[in-house]
Amino acid sequence: MLKRLTRTLSALVLLAPLMVVVTNPAQAAVDPDSYVVMQFRDDKDAITGPALYKYVGTKATACGEEYEDLWDDPACVPATSTLQVYNYLPLCANEKTLNCIDAVTWLKSDGTEVKGTFKENRGTVDPDFSFTRREEFNVGESITPQIFTFPGLSHSKGNLYAVTGHITQDIVKGAPAAPKIVASIAPVYFENVSTDDREARTECFNINATDLKCWKFASSDAGISFKLNMKLLTKPQGWISGRVTAPKVSIAAADASKRFGVSISGANLSIPILTKRYDYSEASEQSAWSKISAAIKDLNSFTWEKISSLGGELISVYGPNVFNTFNQLVAIDREAGGKPAGVGKEFDVADRLAQVWRVVLDPTNTPTGVSGCATSDFQGFVSSNAMTYGTALPKYDGSTMSYDVASPHYNPGGKDYDADAFKGRYDLLLTEAYAKCVWNLKEGIPTVSVVVQKTDGTEDKSVKVEGGLNATTGLYEFSAIGFTFSSPKIKIKLAAPPTKDGTPTVTQAAPAAKPKATLKSITCVKGKTTRKVTGPSPKCPAGFKKK
Repeated sequence: MLKRLTRTLSALVLLAPLMVVVTNPAQAAVDPDSYVVMQFRDDKDAITGPALYKYVGTKATACGEEYEDLWDDPACVPATSTLQVYNYLPLCANEKTLNCIDAVTWLKSDGTEVKGTFKENRGTVDPDFSFTRREEFNVGESITPQIFTFPGLSHSKGNLYAVTGHITQDIVKGAPAAPKIVASIAPVYFENVSTDDREARTECFNINATDLKCWKFASSDAGISFKLNMKLLTKPQGWISGRVTAPKVSIAAADASKRFGVSISGANLSIPILTKRYDYSEASEQSAWSKISAAIKDLNSFTWEKISSLGGELISVYGPNVFNTFNQLVAIDREAGGKPAGVGKEFDVADRLAQVWRVVLDPTNTPTGVSGCATSDFQGFVSSNAMTYGTALPKYDGSTMSYDVASPHYNPGGKDYDADAFKGRYDLLLTEAYAKCVWNLKEGIPTVSVVVQKTDGTEDKSVKVEGGLNATTGLYEFSAIGFTFSSPKIKIKLAAPPTKDGTPTVTQAAPAAKPKATLKSITCVKGKTTRKVTGPSPKCPAGFKKK
């Protein structure tokens, strides 16, 4: 069925390059209207739902195509199959047993918390992809995600925010596994766009491709903080990755419904988006695409002749896991001095910045190189504003945790190498127990090293780096702010305390240590006399007033 094909393609967007071609009879010569569109973006949801798939090895087959309820497909019997269910988290107000969203809150800069208000659901469930509730597999009925508003918060196109909690539930021979959850908060608006207007609907991020209402992303300020509260049947395990700055994670004990309270907060950030179009009718663009297809292995076969024979249209969409592909593109026409030029420089300038707030809870996600450290509990959180990265999680080489990232060097419209540079940010949280296991640390306070290497391998000493143990949360918190691209590397290392004559010099941490207070300064005046007062909570002396 056509709808099934549409959903299958949609599920591949941003997980791997998506090649979409329109097939027409082959033509003897290149159609002058042939064109190519390339996109690098990480603002759309990687996987849409609802859906039900059966897996045999790595091959996925859609279930229930001919049935009103996907569960009715005799080829997809849960007791004897490996199944994967795509769905969305409902609100806890409507769900008292399974995984759900409890609250979404806007955290204002003055510390005020503004609870979000549910407005409507984002679209409808396609009847060809609907299924009923199966509580024994931790699966609710097929639904669509929610639209919220936050009193006092607006964006470029109004005040609607898409709150999307996508859940992937694996079922192996009747037994549900710990789910993968991808949660996002994004400024949105909608327009009615004909379902026949394919080009106009390329910016839609709909759940149901047949909905006339086309949901689109709006733009907003970066640095807007949100807190997402969920109730989950499984305590988060392993790592959380995301697109938020200064992340905070809190996990409460299971309640009477046997669900864990999980709270994740942080600020949204801006991520570069690239959209490039090449028309055969334009000589310079025709030549540029020829260079690109020759340089990128996955695109070698897509010559202009091939594209023309397939209907004259090629759309290639890349997600964040195409680190090598992006670096190959930037290297095209590179100057001897190392800076991108020509076709490559086109990919070194962002077309726009998208504001993203997203977290990914994936129990199967573990850093490469780490072994022997239990994965049955929450271990860490990693986040970056880079357009692409080498791996979603840091890599451990036996000494250092490193993270490879890549993005356009310039902000949209940028020309000056320094003044117009897009500035990178990286955040990492590690539980104290996990950090001690990875680096084999004993008692005492370890030394901490956070280093950012430039593309040429030299250290970028202009970057603001921080790292240390937060005694209140029990988490090591690291950040690197202000580095530039195209392809830097962030390296983090913890080491045992220094030794003297071969004997560890151990400094015991105070058992009830409190985090160092933040000092503030105020200016106080009394007549012509002025005093500056500094302290955790500074107050003016008697007779003085705060200026």
